[in-house]
Amino acid sequence: MVKSKRNALNRSGVLTLEAVLVLSILILVTLAVFQFAITMLIEQTITHAVTVAAREAGKGADIDTTVESVNAVLQLHGLAIGPGATLILEDPLAIPPVSARGSLDCQPPTQPIVSPGYIRTTLCVSLGQRPFLKLLKTFCLDFSGKIFTVSAVARREFTGPPEVTSRPHCNCQ
Repeated sequence: MVKSKRNALNRSGVLTLEAVLVLSILILVTLAVFQFAITMLIEQTITHAVTVAAREAGKGADIDTTVESVNAVLQLHGLAIGPGATLILEDPLAIPPVSARGSLDCQPPTQPIVSPGYIRTTLCVSLGQRPFLKLLKTFCLDFSGKIFTVSAVARREFTGPPEVTSRPHCNCQ
């Protein structure tokens, strides 16, 4: 009888150890899935924002108006053009042909070359800022120093230089 009680106590200790090991791995996997899901959701928003920027620039909006349109889309996640994000507008027919807003170091793609009649917008967003989570930094999964760079090309639908287009009630989402 004493022996069976001892075995039951030893078995409950083993079960507790197994539960701790399995739960810690399960929590780690859950945090990883959560972090990647948020990152991909924000990446989709960034892609949408650069597409909106290309469309607006293709209609003749200047860089500042394009930034307003991008900020209207990015504000959903608390992002904006500035220290953590840069928007670059490339228009071979404009003077200057490349305009940028934001202070994040960002290089637009070199290929394909933007031909006259087309406009390319490039949006770079740092992953080291809010709202990107750093849940797994202690497990060597850190996004600090990483940058999403997304570009979109649109046909130029106007002649002459880009214009300041007033958009008092911009709902650019």
